[in-house]
Amino acid sequence: MLRRTSLKRKTPLKSRRRSTGPDQHTVDTVLERDQHSCGVCGYGLSGTRSVDWSIQHRRPRRQGGDPRPDVNLPSNLFAVHGDGTSGCHGRIESHRAEAYSNGWLLHDGDVPSQEAICHAVHGWCYLTDDGRISYSPPPVLVGEEIR
Repeated sequence: MLRRTSLKRKTPLKSRRRSTGPDQHTVDTVLERDQHSCGVCGYGLSGTRSVDWSIQHRRPRRQGGDPRPDVNLPSNLFAVHGDGTSGCHGRIESHRAEAYSNGWLLHDGDVPSQEAICHAVHGWCYLTDDGRISYSPPPVLVGEEIR
């Protein structure tokens, strides 16, 4: 005789989802660099992450994550108000031409550390991989020569 038993998940499906975002140390580094302010409007951040403010990927992640090593480096991230549909994050997503011209969004082949951003706190600058800003473009290796 076959007995019917209920199949229960040991862990809820949502908790097993793989995180594709930056780790907490990187988020803290970005917030410190951005002076806990929105990179689009310059006003201070408060409230709950993913509701009142979020970390914007300048070069968007791909569906299911992005295997490129720089996807979650500080050069590809900055803090913004909103959640992707509201606030400054919503502005980026709904006004993409403006976002590209200001460096808030990057194209797939762009290298974040080599693309300037119009940052509300720092002005036009380059975001570095180690969480700082620079007002000069980073050196680029072309063949065997640094330019």
